[in-house]
Amino acid sequence: MMNFDLNQFICFNFYNGWREITGFYKDTLGMDVTPQKVYVLEILDTKEKLTMNELSKKMNLDSSAVSTLISRMEKKELVKRTHGTKDRRTVYVQLTSEGEAVRNTLRENFGTLTDNINENISEEDINKLQEIVGKITENHKKLMEQS
Repeated sequence: MMNFDLNQFICFNFYNGWREITGFYKDTLGMDVTPQKVYVLEILDTKEKLTMNELSKKMNLDSSAVSTLISRMEKKELVKRTHGTKDRRTVYVQLTSEGEAVRNTLRENFGTLTDNINENISEEDINKLQEIVGKITENHKKLMEQS
């Protein structure tokens, strides 16, 4: 049996990086917060509704992943879902006042989170990461165009 060094795979390194970032979020911000939850709290508003499709596009996630995330956040009363009056198939999502309070608390600690994540990471490192992600995105687009 051939032994693989998983560190040779770009996807494995991104996976490990994502797990570490998620750990930073939970350890620094607490409240069982994940990066995805923070993104939802930042995108949504208490005064304006977004459709689930709009939210999916803004987060660059498929609708089933967003739906699962919103369900979890709805149970914690951070967001609420409503159906459209003209078309019941349209589902809107909106930040609750509790969600807004959580977002405000998270924002107070976000500077610390960013400082902790970015420690020892230079602007050059960030630019290189963006370049690599851009190349992966290009490769994926080429693959999709071929199929």
